[in-house]
Amino acid sequence: MRDRRLIILLIANISSSIGTGITMIAVPWLLVNRENGEEIYGYAALSVTIFLFFLSPYIGVLVDRYSRKAILLLNEWTGMLIVACFAIAGFLAGEFHTWHLIGIYMGGTLYYTIHYPAQFAFNQEIFERSQYRTLNSVMEIQSQVASMVAGGLASLVIERTDLSILLLMDATTHIIGLTLLFIIPYSTSNSSRTTVRISMFSDMKEGFSYLKGRPLLVLFYISSLMPFIGVMVGNYLWPIYIAKNLQADATVLGLADMIYAIGAVLAGFTIPLMMKRWGAYITVFLSVTIFTVGLLIAAWTTIIVIFLSLKILLGWGNSGARVARNTVMMDLVPNALIGRVNSFFSAVGMGMRVVLVSLFTQSIHYTGASISLTIVGILLIVSILGVIMSRSILQRDYSSQG
Repeated sequence: MRDRRLIILLIANISSSIGTGITMIAVPWLLVNRENGEEIYGYAALSVTIFLFFLSPYIGVLVDRYSRKAILLLNEWTGMLIVACFAIAGFLAGEFHTWHLIGIYMGGTLYYTIHYPAQFAFNQEIFERSQYRTLNSVMEIQSQVASMVAGGLASLVIERTDLSILLLMDATTHIIGLTLLFIIPYSTSNSSRTTVRISMFSDMKEGFSYLKGRPLLVLFYISSLMPFIGVMVGNYLWPIYIAKNLQADATVLGLADMIYAIGAVLAGFTIPLMMKRWGAYITVFLSVTIFTVGLLIAAWTTIIVIFLSLKILLGWGNSGARVARNTVMMDLVPNALIGRVNSFFSAVGMGMRVVLVSLFTQSIHYTGASISLTIVGILLIVSILGVIMSRSILQRDYSSQG
């Protein structure tokens, strides 16, 4: 925390994350509560996920080829322009049409898809290897504090404040983030990235070849990624579940995000201690298991207090798996390949989301959100088995890396 770069990075991320977080809570809620909103939101989520599935490998190549700082700055600038333009459109039209909401949602999702791999590679590049475990924990705490604040504010303002105002606030936070990121010292002089420019296909092939020789590492990573898949699919299912099953309003949606973030913040504090004492395998196994149990219980409760309480387990489980997984990845994967390797897993995750959201969009009208959430829970049980099966390669590789 004495590192000035980290302080600036944390403030920049918190600022832009709060603005985007409120927007990405408000827009799905407004969509779901329109006529045929569940299906419209489902198709929008499906369309953008399919698009990002094909875009993700190219993002990974760009992250490995070019300045990670430049990519982050461009992403903040683009995010600001998107929300500012839609805010002006809403003011001029006097209302937000469905296509406006879909456009905002797609813009926010694209922002996150570019931000996280670029941020991950940027962090690995500018900080020392001995700092990775603590760094990932601090970044997770920052991310979830921002989510907690965004969820709390969203529960207060979604149904009381015009969306145009919220979008202008979002644009302002992007400007703050852009300014702060710009002043972080950055040099690629010590980078291990090659300066030779080859085709994008060859770049992708190099990343795939690296993973091809490590099948159990791939199994571990995909299995430990499943809580995150559950969270992303849940972004579609939970607003429907809250509105239809719990018969609750946007206040509960915002509180659920805020309480989830509390659990995730707790993970940021506790996971480094668990990894130090028990290692990455036990930490990930417990994280995925706790997330799975919490999701399956939450899928069928009709009591709001119980549902909100279980959100703490979901937040802790997903963030715990992510902190441990990211630390392992930073330790094992060379920085010159990190963008492409990260994008491979991102594409796998998006592919799974495409399949699940497609299925649920078609079936949710007949089965309801609880059945859909249960299917996700069953996949999580399978992922627990994947973590167990990959135990040997994880312990050997991770311990050998110090």
